[in-house]
Amino acid sequence: MENNTSEEPKEPEKESEMEDKTDNTVLMVLLAIGLLALGAYGMKWLMDTKPEAKKAIPETWTPSVQVIPLTEKNYTPVIRAEGEVEAATKTMLISEVAGSVVHISPLLEKGNTIPEGEIILKVDDADYKTQLTSAKSTLADAELMLAQEEARAVQAERDWKKLGRGTVATDLVLRKPQIKSALARIEAAQAAIEKAERDMAKTVIRAPYTCLVDRKFIDEGAYVSMMSQIAEVSSVDEYEVRLPLNLNEVGFLDKASGIGSEVLLESMIGGKLYQWKGQAVRFEGGVDSSTFSRIMVVSVKRDSAKEDENFQLPPVGMFVKAKLQGQAMGKVFSIPREALREGTSVWLLAENDLLEIVDVTVIRSERDQVIIEPKEKDNLVAGDRIIVSPIAIPVNGMKLEVEKSSEVQDSENLK
Repeated sequence: MENNTSEEPKEPEKESEMEDKTDNTVLMVLLAIGLLALGAYGMKWLMDTKPEAKKAIPETWTPSVQVIPLTEKNYTPVIRAEGEVEAATKTMLISEVAGSVVHISPLLEKGNTIPEGEIILKVDDADYKTQLTSAKSTLADAELMLAQEEARAVQAERDWKKLGRGTVATDLVLRKPQIKSALARIEAAQAAIEKAERDMAKTVIRAPYTCLVDRKFIDEGAYVSMMSQIAEVSSVDEYEVRLPLNLNEVGFLDKASGIGSEVLLESMIGGKLYQWKGQAVRFEGGVDSSTFSRIMVVSVKRDSAKEDENFQLPPVGMFVKAKLQGQAMGKVFSIPREALREGTSVWLLAENDLLEIVDVTVIRSERDQVIIEPKEKDNLVAGDRIIVSPIAIPVNGMKLEVEKSSEVQDSENLK
């Protein structure tokens, strides 16, 4: 009984704790509901007080471009190249006889010009005079022998007839072999004289043409043998220029590949422009496989009308620029290089200022211009507006406008 009495006071305490927990839960729920209500009110207030955004009409941007009118013109290509000036003729003077040098021309010095026929060098000719005299003596002996044999032949024929044997005399009896031998001796002697005379003439070496001395190999008092080098000379009245031409350029020449055509050579000397007229005379060999080019040789001769002027011919060793007209190509279109797009098309400002990308056939590209072949399929006609300014992202049919503030050079003024 005592144990039941001690446990009864604990039940009211549990009930009190339960009531406290219930009150806390209600408080938390009310607080959450209040916060949600406050947030909803704040959101409504923000929505009611938000600023009104102004509606703007979107702007459309139209690229502006520069254009030029497409013009048609008669076109003749000009082939341009550069080459080095060389002497047209170079000669190595050699001695064809041996002997002591007894005379050397004072003009035989490097850089001097020697007139045609001028004596350059003399070799002692005493031995060759002796040979000539001996050859003449031999000829006289041979002529004497021939005369004697002819006289003996006449006497032998008479003697044969006196004998009256009635047979024909042999050639040996009539001394025909002896006469033939005498005639051969005469021919040999005459040939010896001619050789001696030639050797005598070779003791004097003359300028084969009006020439410039490039190198000298001999001095006064020297001894020369056969094939000894005397001097190296070159022509002064005619020079040559070798021009390497790309095969594409050769294709623009006429049917004769430009042979016989006039070539204009020019170069700056001392701040002054000098020009010379030459003529294409030949091509050297075939095609150079490393450069796919051919060498055209141009001859330029001294102009007698410019005797009083400096540099009547371009100096040897100097590089000159050359211009040669090709075959006329008739009517073509010419546009600036910047108007060609990706090497095969142009941008055309069509009707209603819309972009039209047109494929073209390029005939020739030069430094400042591109030549286009006019074809119906290319859809190009004279007067079309060709765009020469860049467009960031070109799209066929996009809207464009012509730039008003710039002046664009007309394509027919291109060189």
